[in-house]
Amino acid sequence: MTCKEAIYSDNVLDYILSYYRETEFIRRRYDPICITEIDDYRAVIYKEEEKINSESIGRFGYGAIPHVYGLMSEEALEATGVLKIRRQPYLDLYGQDFLVGIVDTGIDFTHEVFINADNTTRIYSIWDQTIRDGNTPEDFEYGREYTEEEINAALADEEPLSRLPSRDDNGHGTFLAGLAAGNEVPEKDFSGVAPLSQLVVVKCKEAKSSYREFYRVPGSAPCYQENDIMCGISYILRKARDLGKQAVICIGMGSNLGNHEGETPLCNMIDYLNMLPGVSIVTCAGNEGNAGHHYLITQEYEEISINVEKSSLGFVAELWWRTPGTLQFDVVAPGGNTLGITRAAAFIRERHRFVVENTTLEVIGGEIQQQARDQVVMFRFENSKEGVWKIRVYTTEPNIRYHMWLPITQFLEGDTYFVKPDPDITICEPGNSRRSICMSAYNPVDEAFFLQASRGFTPNGTIKPDVTAPGVNIYGPLPKNNYGTMTGTSVAAAITTGIAALFMQEYSDYGISGNSVRELLIRGAERRGEEFPSREWGYGTVDAYESITFE
Repeated sequence: MTCKEAIYSDNVLDYILSYYRETEFIRRRYDPICITEIDDYRAVIYKEEEKINSESIGRFGYGAIPHVYGLMSEEALEATGVLKIRRQPYLDLYGQDFLVGIVDTGIDFTHEVFINADNTTRIYSIWDQTIRDGNTPEDFEYGREYTEEEINAALADEEPLSRLPSRDDNGHGTFLAGLAAGNEVPEKDFSGVAPLSQLVVVKCKEAKSSYREFYRVPGSAPCYQENDIMCGISYILRKARDLGKQAVICIGMGSNLGNHEGETPLCNMIDYLNMLPGVSIVTCAGNEGNAGHHYLITQEYEEISINVEKSSLGFVAELWWRTPGTLQFDVVAPGGNTLGITRAAAFIRERHRFVVENTTLEVIGGEIQQQARDQVVMFRFENSKEGVWKIRVYTTEPNIRYHMWLPITQFLEGDTYFVKPDPDITICEPGNSRRSICMSAYNPVDEAFFLQASRGFTPNGTIKPDVTAPGVNIYGPLPKNNYGTMTGTSVAAAITTGIAALFMQEYSDYGISGNSVRELLIRGAERRGEEFPSREWGYGTVDAYESITFE
């Protein structure tokens, strides 16, 4: 089996190795089909295995199993202070000579907001991970890379998409790219924030069926693997290096899996990169604030009720706890049958069938790779029946603050939620990464907070979100040269990605990092919320002009 075949095969599993040793050591220890080096610290290996199980979790660590991510879907420019910057002739900030990177659902390269006046493209390259034939990017053995020259040749053709078949059938990536870096189109009353920047776009391939099945993701939901997002980030930065340019990257995806303290491989990667000069990565908080998908455990005994409104293919829930305390649990079906009290331990795996409900429950225990104290118990309900499922938790740990999360809304069939949820600590990964620029959203018309936006802080008290930008009913480009509106924290992240490019342009002589961009956003933000910083607003709403002119 070739490496490309392995990367696409449903009979091959992907594992993320952090802080890995040299390639030959990995080959000797794991005997993979092939290895993709993401950067100097992280790699993906591909093993011929059909299903994720406790043995693989024990061998590689829970953190090595890629999480799955879903999409976090002119007045905005005024609200953020961008137009005020443009009215100052001495600033002249439009993102010139900077790269804006988008890792998402692709891009409609034929849209007018991405085409120069001479009918040439503003896109330097596209890596479409879904296309299996043709030239792959250097250092990556899958997908199809399209260069600026190839995009220009397609635009000169009467049928551009016949010549270059990379599409954005969803529209999410096109919208975010347009907000961050689209052309000024006065007749359509539209402009991207950094309209003179250059784009590099990654279209992520959909997650393998093995991961969809493991995380019980409905077939209709767009779903992407963590390792493919990480490879996309690495690809963009390699292009920036080749061009000698600085890069700002927008990640408009999110996941409710993980301990929400920024310890996933993707979070660790973003933390490292946002310290580097000339690199800035913007993430979104997520749209889970009112979803009822977080439960806070504070007592020695808790009965956690999960309401399942209709039968479904199932769902997963993660319970995160910390040693040295002990943890036991029981599961009670709607009909009253129980799993029996079970002690939580790393690498446990138990299966139990609830006969009356015709539901199978699998319980898997693990720990974060490279970190011993954070422990997880995953509950996998297969073919869950409607009703209230109860998880009883018993612990001896003093000062208890354990957490349980359900997946993001689009990864659940029907309405599945905790009966008594906690709306705080609902920031999605990778927004919890400590040095990421994590954005929440508000309505620029009435200045109201977007109620569905996820809320902070992280379990260890890190202030997230950092700041808040427009993200409700924002106007922007859609495929096939259309325009429309979109709402969500990913929209706020895209606008802020463009602003980050302007900041990096203003301070280009200093080669500032993403961490510095985050501080610029915070220092210029207008304070909002009763508390400061706020669990909803972070440090306030973005004011790009105030950030640059702050004294």
